[in-house]
Amino acid sequence: MKNFSDTQRLWFYRGLTLLATAILVHLAAVWAAPRLIMQVLMNGPMAKTMNMHNQAAYPPAVTAASRSVVMPSPDMLYSVCAFDVRNGPVRVTADPKLPSYWSIALYAANSDNFFVINDRQAAGKPVDLWLVSDASASTGSPQPPAGSTVVVSPSNSGFLLMRVLTGNYDAEKDTLEPARRTLQCSSVAKG
Repeated sequence: MKNFSDTQRLWFYRGLTLLATAILVHLAAVWAAPRLIMQVLMNGPMAKTMNMHNQAAYPPAVTAASRSVVMPSPDMLYSVCAFDVRNGPVRVTADPKLPSYWSIALYAANSDNFFVINDRQAAGKPVDLWLVSDASASTGSPQPPAGSTVVVSPSNSGFLLMRVLTGNYDAEKDTLEPARRTLQCSSVAKG
C-alpha cells in the first residue's frame, strides 16, 4: 500500500467494504429467505385459519382468482399439513385410489424437499409414513406400525403438500374430494 495515494487507498477500502457487504447480504438472503418463507407458510394467518398444525387441511380448489400461492395451478387440487416432530413422530396416511396422478411431498423448514411419493411409486397401495426427527430416529421413541415407512425429517418442523391432478374439478369433484381427504396427518405421543 506504500505506492498508493490517499485517494487510491480510500477507493480501495470503499470497494473492499462494498464487496464484503454484498457477499454478506447475499449469504444472509440465500440462508434466511427460504426459512422465512417456510415460517410464514407453516405459522402464518393462512395456516392458523386452516388449523393445519399436525393435521391435514384441504384448501378450496384453485381458480383464476386464487393468489395465495404465486401462479397456482388450476389443474391441481391440494391438501396440506404443517408437521412438527419435536414431541414425537407424526403419522401420515393416504389412500386416494385414483387412476390419475397424485403425489405427497415433504419439505424441511428451509424449504428443501426431502421426500416424495406418487401414484406410480405407491402402485395402488395406501401410503403410511412414520415421520420422525433425526434425534428421535436414534433414541427409538414409539415404534412405527407394521408396514409404515419411516421417514427422517432433516428439521423438527416442515410442510407436507399433497397434489391431485384434475382436468375438470366441477365434473370430477365427487371422486377427487373423497380421494384427497384420505390424507391424514397426526402426531403420535411419546410413550
